[in-house]
Amino acid sequence: MEEKLLKCELCDKSFSCSFHFHNHQRTHTGEKPFTCEVCNKSFSQSSNLPRHKRIHTGEKPFRCDVCEKAFTQLSDLQVHQTIHTGEKRFKCAFCDKAFPTSTRFLIHQSVHTGEKPFRCELCDRAFTRSSALAQHRRSHTGEKPFTCEVCKKSFSQSSKLREHQRLHTGEKPFACEVCKKSFARSSILREHQRLHTGEKPFTCEVCNKGFAQLPGLVIHRRIHTGVKKTFTCDVCNKDFEQLWGMLDHRRIHTAGKTSELSD
Repeated sequence: MEEKLLKCELCDKSFSCSFHFHNHQRTHTGEKPFTCEVCNKSFSQSSNLPRHKRIHTGEKPFRCDVCEKAFTQLSDLQVHQTIHTGEKRFKCAFCDKAFPTSTRFLIHQSVHTGEKPFRCELCDRAFTRSSALAQHRRSHTGEKPFTCEVCKKSFSQSSKLREHQRLHTGEKPFACEVCKKSFARSSILREHQRLHTGEKPFTCEVCNKGFAQLPGLVIHRRIHTGVKKTFTCDVCNKDFEQLWGMLDHRRIHTAGKTSELSD
């Protein structure tokens, strides 16, 4: 007997399971029937609610068997474990790139397929993931549901909250495989790795000179334009000719706040 498929009328995706079909439909309708009784945040899928509740309870049930570090989500543990194993078992059939998690693999595949099934009903912008659409919607609503328990600062994305929390904990989970130097953000690690690889992905469109970091290209462009731009600290209004100088200066203010919080 041929299996009957349930087809979404909005994006033509098909499902053999009614549970997955109804879950998918909520990505279009925006329905969120599963609500946290602590903070009233709602979710479209029941599986996301217990994961969210761990923010309130502090529970970290997923523990690394190598270094004993614990995580609130299994996906975070799986990403962390690749630091120890270096394993990247999800391989792209289009370009041979490999990824440590299925989530990153599926996100990458959309680069080749161009598929963006999740569309914002307010501005018609489309996304490859439902989570990206949910984040984007907050640009319209101004919602910041992720709050730091230490200083009460709020963020529109959970990833931004995790980055911020490292200011308080001093955690640097992203380690360079070459020199073992660690960083608080994966983006800073990628920039650092170019010191070892010599990669210079940012190229001047006038003279084709390459740079390892975008701020270096921005500063270089002034040679051609003759325009001098100043970068102003948003805390004390001090001006700097170079972006990296301003960012380095801002750590004086950030470090001061972190020190006060740790006292």
